[in-house]
Amino acid sequence: MRFAVQENIVPGRSFREKVENLREFGYEGVELRGDELPSRVQEIRSALRETGVTATCICGGFKFGLLFPSAQERKQSREEIKRLLFTAAEVGAMSGVIVVPIFGPPQLPDLSPWKTATELEEELLVEQLVELSESAGQEGTKVILEPLNRYETHLLNRLEQAAHIYHRVNSPNLTMLADFFHMQIEEVNIATAMEAFASLIGYVHLADSNRLLPGLGHTDFSSGFLALAEAGYTGWMSLECGVQGDPSKGLCESLRYMQASLPR
Repeated sequence: MRFAVQENIVPGRSFREKVENLREFGYEGVELRGDELPSRVQEIRSALRETGVTATCICGGFKFGLLFPSAQERKQSREEIKRLLFTAAEVGAMSGVIVVPIFGPPQLPDLSPWKTATELEEELLVEQLVELSESAGQEGTKVILEPLNRYETHLLNRLEQAAHIYHRVNSPNLTMLADFFHMQIEEVNIATAMEAFASLIGYVHLADSNRLLPGLGHTDFSSGFLALAEAGYTGWMSLECGVQGDPSKGLCESLRYMQASLPR
């Protein structure tokens, strides 16, 4: 397992300076923000090539409208995700693009007794993920489906729910994201959930129980790391969290904490 950091929490005046700092801190990867990413491709490729740091995946940068009532907004979302899948391949972020289906409550109507809003969302989501997964396969990247906690979305809160969608899409170009912060809210046991669905997990987000750097809350990372290791997970684990105080000191200390939490 390899550690990375989302670029927006890394100190540095430029992307090059950020990845140079990451290399100095001991991290191997950087998770890219999708906002205006296509215009930064050359800068990113150059900085990664010269530092040896790897781009892991892309987070954000598209309209979160896959489950909106408007067909035009859904199409816009799909096209923006496809563009990011292409960009991911350009910069070597081969884990792919993280996709959150929807934030907040349902936007679709409840058409009971035919289908509830959530049942409509599932059908619509599966159809679009099939299309997006095909695009990911063409680029050699993947779509990463992320469950969130109940306070951020009504849909897909646990790995089990994401796995249900995964099996309906049935594509090798779709994976799931396991986020320790969301899981400590929603899963009965993080390690048990990791063990049950490890074969479907393609990416991991790290934040402690207070959404700060690992080591500053009460989340049990050791058991989760052990479950992943025993299942053969060798992918990226990326910090997506808040940083208080000196970010350079905090990122270094958190990396040491996480490395000490890995199974021996």
